Amino acid sequence: MHAEFIKDRRLIGQGRMANVYLWKGFAYKCFEANYPEEWLAYEMNLQNVISACHLPTVHYMPSEFPNSIKMDYIEGISLADRMRKDKYKDSVDDLFHLFKKVHAIQEIELPKLNPYLMREISKMTYSEELQSDALQYISEIPDDQVLCHLDFHFLNIMYSNDQYTIIDWVNAKLGNPIYDFARSYVILHEFTFRLSKKFLAKLQKEYRFDPTELTKAIIVMALHRLTETDSDKVKELIVELTETLVRK
Repeated sequence: MHAEFIKDRRLIGQGRMANVYLWKGFAYKCFEANYPEEWLAYEMNLQNVISACHLPTVHYMPSEFPNSIKMDYIEGISLADRMRKDKYKDSVDDLFHLFKKVHAIQEIELPKLNPYLMREISKMTYSEELQSDALQYISEIPDDQVLCHLDFHFLNIMYSNDQYTIIDWVNAKLGNPIYDFARSYVILHEFTFRLSKKFLAKLQKEYRFDPTELTKAIIVMALHRLTETDSDKVKELIVELTETLVRK
């Protein structure tokens, strides 16, 4: 059966860690042969916790094949494609509507965000001064027990039959939702600057975060983003926001 799977599967998605294939009505997230089994088990367990919260998401199930996860297949398009192909104009509003559903979930069995951020930023070699500042910011921003997706953008929201499904929860943790918004803003700033401005304006209107606190959260998540990719746009954002804090 594995040979049939390899022969007949159809590639439907590609990521940094895995490719996703369609086969016999299910999606299969396939990792390299050397991908650690404990990482795969972690993602399976995390998704099961998320699925129990009755959020609009896919369900994971044991796969027949090694180094893979079997999951529901959503026959639709991403919110990014809906914007691009269908000229859909309300994507940012929809994003915030879904944020509210995610952040309504609290105190479930997931790792805590603050210790993770402290650990990851402590390992960075980008800038000792910025690293020290970011660790200070994390200690200053109040902690929380709110579910945060932490990769919430238009490609991770699927649209099908007039409904949305949120995918790719592997980064999810419990923490202050300001970081979830900050992470989304950093990614939007990196890839779609115009929409990042619209996102930030709506965020400030809807939630009225303290501007200094929000700036610090964005710097923290921008630094964290540099642990994943060497982006000049993210580096420029860090410089811009750091100068803003100095002027204050």
